[in-house]
Amino acid sequence: MVDKLDKYIDSYSKEWYQAFLLLMMAGTPGIFNAIQISSYVFLVDKPSYWCDIPVLKAAGWSDQMLLDVSTPHQNFSSQKLEECSYYNRNYSIFAKNGYNWSMNNLQSADLKPCQYYSFSNRESVVTEWNLVCDNVAMKSNIQAAIAFGKFVGGLLFGSISDVYGRKFAFNLAAFIYMFSGPSAALIDSYVLFLIARFLIGVAGSGIYESSYTILTELTSGKTRTLLCLLMNMSYPIGYVLLSIIAYYVRPWRMLLLVLSLPMFGLLIQCWFLPESPKWLMSQGRKSQAWEVMTKLVPSAVHADIDNDIQDTVEIKKSKKSQGKCKEFLSTFTALFSTLDLSVKTSISFSCGFVCGLSYYVIALNGDNITADRYIYVALNGVVEGLAYLSTIPLLLYVGRKIAVSGLFFASGILQLALLTIPQESPSFLLFVALLGKFCVSAVFSVSLLYISELYPTTIRNTGLGTSLTISQIGSVIAPYVVELLGAKAWYIPSTVCGILGIFVSSLVLMLPETKGTVLPDTLEDMKTTRSAKVTNCCKF
Repeated sequence: MVDKLDKYIDSYSKEWYQAFLLLMMAGTPGIFNAIQISSYVFLVDKPSYWCDIPVLKAAGWSDQMLLDVSTPHQNFSSQKLEECSYYNRNYSIFAKNGYNWSMNNLQSADLKPCQYYSFSNRESVVTEWNLVCDNVAMKSNIQAAIAFGKFVGGLLFGSISDVYGRKFAFNLAAFIYMFSGPSAALIDSYVLFLIARFLIGVAGSGIYESSYTILTELTSGKTRTLLCLLMNMSYPIGYVLLSIIAYYVRPWRMLLLVLSLPMFGLLIQCWFLPESPKWLMSQGRKSQAWEVMTKLVPSAVHADIDNDIQDTVEIKKSKKSQGKCKEFLSTFTALFSTLDLSVKTSISFSCGFVCGLSYYVIALNGDNITADRYIYVALNGVVEGLAYLSTIPLLLYVGRKIAVSGLFFASGILQLALLTIPQESPSFLLFVALLGKFCVSAVFSVSLLYISELYPTTIRNTGLGTSLTISQIGSVIAPYVVELLGAKAWYIPSTVCGILGIFVSSLVLMLPETKGTVLPDTLEDMKTTRSAKVTNCCKF
């Protein structure tokens, strides 16, 4: 029965216009993901700031006059003023006697922390909640909230998709997206804003995983390889669009609204994106699987469908006896149900962790390079897009295993090569940083496809989702690697990532090749697929 279904899936994926439409529906959410994740760069733009003195402002003093009598100018540069303290003086007398008298009667005074702040502009989240000086950690929470949301979303939606369906998971994540995105732009409370950002992260992981899995299970052969790689192009498109929009829309609330309102276009996907027939078949819902397949390929209505429903009955009996809660948990435990799956899952988790860690270590180190942030974000998008495009011919003519292993090895060598670059060469550092971004982006794209092909349909989304979840752990650890280890020596973070990249490249060689193979549908099917073992290191 599954073989017959695969035949029609293969027929469907060979129709280029149908494949292109499926790619558009599955790939569009990636644009929103990239925009929401990277919007942090523009939301937390930090303008010049100094201590505000309300009594002087009320007296009509200008900002410069106020600075002259109150600010020690300890953190002043030609580009930006960043002051967290001011002189403890009787400013009521200054306000009464005027600026000229005050300048002639300045006396030494102690410094005290700011009670109120003034900013050179009011266009960012930083100015909304005074996220400077002692509150600077609260600024980091804004990005941490979305990263933690992606962590939870990856963990949660993998099982939701495998238990309740790819389409259900997609729709749920889309509605969370459509609610939380615009809400973040309208909320006045800092805590509620963090909750909205958390939900954006949850939805981002859920919608990406489910759409990626639908695309994987509705295509075959070279079409699957091509579409799954092209789907990742939505991220660089999002980066470039973000930099253009942010350049023209500066106030942060208006920017978030402009970025979030297009999310309601996801209603189109919620209506038209098909459920995965392979998932329906794996759940014993054969009639529904063929109903969906018939809508996609009309000739499937003439398929010689087996009338024996024993398999369906057995599957439903098994699920009924388990209950939804146990079924939900079983999708996680199934990842380690056999020695073969345990090894594949461990290597998949290692790939995800090193990808996440390396990606954000490079990004954080790049922040030390002086560059226009609009150009830098757009340039990162262009480089990432080129990385994704380069993987298409690579995977069409080279196996998954050698591509993933080779790219991990190349990224590791590249990061170790930073040891040889003098810090006094900022242009060369920028070039190497972007080259590092190229390699890590490419390996991330390829490893996603490879990981999804290692698992059977029944737990594929869980395997992919948990691997993406582990990658978020890497992204959370990355700032600490940069700050704590980087404080000891600037080259330690890149050296750690380089060593890990080379180590993971050797682990990947233990996995079997999946290029040109039929995806397994059940755990039982895994017995007929090649297992992970050390001897695979010599097989390509």
